[in-house]
Amino acid sequence: MINILEMPTFGVGKAKEKEGQENKELDLFFEAYAGSELARKLDVQTKEGGRTKSLFTDVDDTFFRAGKEKSAEEIEKKLKEKNIPLIAVTGNGFQGLYRRIESGELPFFDTIIGAVGTEIWYLQKSQDGKIEYKKDEYFDGLLRRMGFERESLVRKSLEFISQMKERRPEADLDFQNPEEERKFLRGEKADCQPYKISFYFYSDKELLDEVAGSIKEKFSGQAGVICEEIGYNRKLQPGETRKKYCLDILPMTKGDAVNYLTNMAGIKQGIVAGDSGNDVGMLLNTDNLNAVLVGGYKAEVLASVSAAISAEGKKAGRRSFQKIERPDGSIKVIYIEPNSEKRKASESILRASEILFRAENISRIRRAKLEKEV
Repeated sequence: MINILEMPTFGVGKAKEKEGQENKELDLFFEAYAGSELARKLDVQTKEGGRTKSLFTDVDDTFFRAGKEKSAEEIEKKLKEKNIPLIAVTGNGFQGLYRRIESGELPFFDTIIGAVGTEIWYLQKSQDGKIEYKKDEYFDGLLRRMGFERESLVRKSLEFISQMKERRPEADLDFQNPEEERKFLRGEKADCQPYKISFYFYSDKELLDEVAGSIKEKFSGQAGVICEEIGYNRKLQPGETRKKYCLDILPMTKGDAVNYLTNMAGIKQGIVAGDSGNDVGMLLNTDNLNAVLVGGYKAEVLASVSAAISAEGKKAGRRSFQKIERPDGSIKVIYIEPNSEKRKASESILRASEILFRAENISRIRRAKLEKEV
């Protein structure tokens, strides 16, 4: 398996220096990236002498939530003023998300990491004003080489579905699009993501743990990501324990894709924001980004985040920032919205960024004072 963190770091404006790169496939990365809005904005930041930064955010119920449009618009405005890229990291595929962008529901994200981290698209603007997204074919090639043999995995999925129907019929586990998967197996044209196999199932807490364990056993070597199905569960009555879940089998997660992009583009700092189970990887395992668990978060992600919080560094009460101790011993800071039912989605991103900005300014003033004293 390819280790994304071992990929070369190029940073901004380095394409010309790498024309003689032995691995010619990197030309595919530069073709999509070099003329992108992401590269342009990071280049402006570099010329201004700052550390390159970006905002990575899940879309539904994190950046976009009905009734919270004003705070999302304010984030977009502030990012544009400072040339900070806005990057979507979503479970949705690119085409579906792009339709929402064209409708005006969502802004033109500078980059889209779609399909739960298995595709990347860069926004490009030509001099005549034409706007288009270009796919990162180099990233696509990396996924191909990771050994995600979709046909074999779909056939294994059929066995998994059959076993679950026999052992746990109440879960009603099946493909999200059964007919499309059948077309795929017949060799017909099918509407399927090349690096993602998706299921729905119904579960309470006890069964959820059992399904997660079965996935690890059945799909060893692949990532299994579970999260709540937002539309269905939002309509449930309070106290309802049987919820609907999405399950994705993938070669990598959102967190892996974020690490790839920060490494390849040379992004040094920023924020990653999320609210659900498929955001856990990017909240906990993205090296140089502050994490934000936005208000309205799901119980599934809070459980994972709480388990990762360092016991020694845990702050009592309703303190918003906590320290996460990772398996390698390194520490990562996460903002957990303390007023989850009042301040939600993009409102939490705004709040966290304001606190971080103030802390950064205080540190800058202290460093300048120490330098003068020396």
